[in-house]
Amino acid sequence: MTERSGVVLGVRDLSVSYGGGEGAVHALSHVELDLRRGEVLGIAGESGCGKSTLAQTVIGLCRPPRVNTAGRVVYHPRAGEAVDILSLSREDLRTLRWSEIAIVFQAAMNALNPVLSVRSQMDDVLRTHRPSWSRAERDKRVAKLLDMVGIGVDRAGAYPHELSGGMRQRVMIAMALALDPEIVILDEPTTALDVVTQRQIVTKLTALRDQLSFSVVFITHDVGLLVEVADRIGVMYAGRLVEVASASELHMSPHHPYSQGLLASFPDLHGTRRELGGIPGSPPDLRALPEGCAFSARCPVHVAECGERVPMLEPVRTIGSDNDHSVACFLYDKAPMARSTRATVRWGDGDAVRSEDGSQLGEAKAEPVLEAVQLTRRFSVRRSRGGSGERGRSYVQAVDGVSVGLYPGRVTACVGESGSGKSTLARILARLDRPSSGDIKYRGESVTGRRRMSDREYAKRVQIVLQDPFSSLNPTRSVRYALSRPFAVHKLAPTKGELEESLESLLTEVSLTPPRQYLEKFPHELSGGQRQRVAIARAVAVGPAVLVADEPVSMLDVSVRLGVLNLLKRLATTRQLAVLYITHDIASARYFATTTLVMYAGQVVESGDSDEVTQRPAHPYTRLLVAAAPDPSRMATRDQDAGVSFGVAASAPSSRSGCRFRNRCPHAMEICGREPPGNVDVGSGHLVRCWLHVSTGGVHEGREGR
Repeated sequence: MTERSGVVLGVRDLSVSYGGGEGAVHALSHVELDLRRGEVLGIAGESGCGKSTLAQTVIGLCRPPRVNTAGRVVYHPRAGEAVDILSLSREDLRTLRWSEIAIVFQAAMNALNPVLSVRSQMDDVLRTHRPSWSRAERDKRVAKLLDMVGIGVDRAGAYPHELSGGMRQRVMIAMALALDPEIVILDEPTTALDVVTQRQIVTKLTALRDQLSFSVVFITHDVGLLVEVADRIGVMYAGRLVEVASASELHMSPHHPYSQGLLASFPDLHGTRRELGGIPGSPPDLRALPEGCAFSARCPVHVAECGERVPMLEPVRTIGSDNDHSVACFLYDKAPMARSTRATVRWGDGDAVRSEDGSQLGEAKAEPVLEAVQLTRRFSVRRSRGGSGERGRSYVQAVDGVSVGLYPGRVTACVGESGSGKSTLARILARLDRPSSGDIKYRGESVTGRRRMSDREYAKRVQIVLQDPFSSLNPTRSVRYALSRPFAVHKLAPTKGELEESLESLLTEVSLTPPRQYLEKFPHELSGGQRQRVAIARAVAVGPAVLVADEPVSMLDVSVRLGVLNLLKRLATTRQLAVLYITHDIASARYFATTTLVMYAGQVVESGDSDEVTQRPAHPYTRLLVAAAPDPSRMATRDQDAGVSFGVAASAPSSRSGCRFRNRCPHAMEICGREPPGNVDVGSGHLVRCWLHVSTGGVHEGREGR
């Protein structure tokens, strides 16, 4: 670990509010925090807790009159006098940014200028802050920065839309490091990325931090990821810090009930599967904070004092813990106590429905309700041929020979990186896209032939829940309108009284109660989790037999995520829905699904029971997904990425020669480049498409989908 000494950034009694009067939003309240030289400080919490406001205030992006700020943010440079950032002029702030303190924002596509090349945008930073440098010096620095983050200099002329999400984020990191700043603030830098790309970004950042010795503020709602990568973690709730501790201490001995709830919302990748309930309720409205502790309304162990006054962040001397652990909770006093005596919250599981032996209810029946048979989807793309500029046409095989059956009462997960073909498969099964070949059968009858059922009739049986709940709901229409449309289109509620009863029943079923409180609200008045629950309610309104959930929780907080997954799991059981769950998070697939399919470059490379696939992955790609997933249990060995080769995700090719994963596979053999492997049963229906298992005597099941 990097040697640390002193404080590079001190936040002192910082309060920030947006607006004034009774409607003021109190985004931060009396925050006290130190960033030590050379350390990674994690800031965790749900959306709306004040994390991003803290980041923007530290770098001077929150300015009056729209924002009222009190307190101090003191920067201690290696050389020179300490500086209060809040007192600097705009010109001084422009000088400070990039050169001393840099920030990497969440959405790289929005942060980068879409009409300028990567080289132009990086050159602009250097030209502004290093005006004495020549063009040759700037070009040399751009090349070095891109190489530093693992991007070839040949991509410097590319525009943001020509880069993948991970490459765009690495460009932002390169820009942030352009002037060798002392502090780099990462504001949700990996939220929209798949787990492999996220791991690549985190691994690269860790290596660069060790190489360049800068300090990091890493902001995210994924506390499991922070436990792995941070030295210390501050947990925020309703604009306040409620706990600050070393990463190991927070992982092993979280004191605040909110910290315990965040950690309990993280599905386990290893060990015994356990039921998780998440944190009930939602964060409070920052315009009208309750008296006392803001978390008391959601806390299952609150005491009378919690509703009377606000607990302060104070050290807790726990026998066997470090001396750098503070918590804002009345359950603790200043006297030393043994770890075993600390209060531990047991979060209930209101949505999960399981049988007595812990398995999900609803056994697979002989026939699937919806079946995909050798589905393929080929997209035509234009390209230039050689240096002549002659235009040609090629094809991308986004889905290639995929077969899957969906059974009543069971959840099937489809896991893979971005670009693996998961969402294309989901769109085909929801009939938002047409397959190039193959068949879809509903209860044994083909729905893709001449006598296929109509789109309206099919939509009544197969519904889809999309990734972004805000985009899937009309922002100008109320919840009542969104839920009424399926009843009107399919003529399901002939009278106003029946419609009203059905709407209230739907909202109650998705745990939005009391229902009348939500019917007249608009999407912008709901939280992300509430919007997704409305989208789910709309999908099940017509009583479908199949629900396709395309990344339904990837844009939600980790605690909200779990509530939505438990809701879907409960609906699958109570309504006997066949659910296809599309995700890049293999840990949530293990928690949520009975069966897991792993897709790579348009093909299913492994499938079987979710526990079998995640605990005993047979395909090298599945092992990569497991190695890349956040896992707090690995925090003791911070070099857990050593020896893991992530490679570059392959586009689904038009050619079918060889194994598509071979260029990233550490076990690739000569035959892998010649011929595609077929499916091999490695035991109990656990199928893998890999020559390693063909050569070791697995049960061969042919080479369909080649």
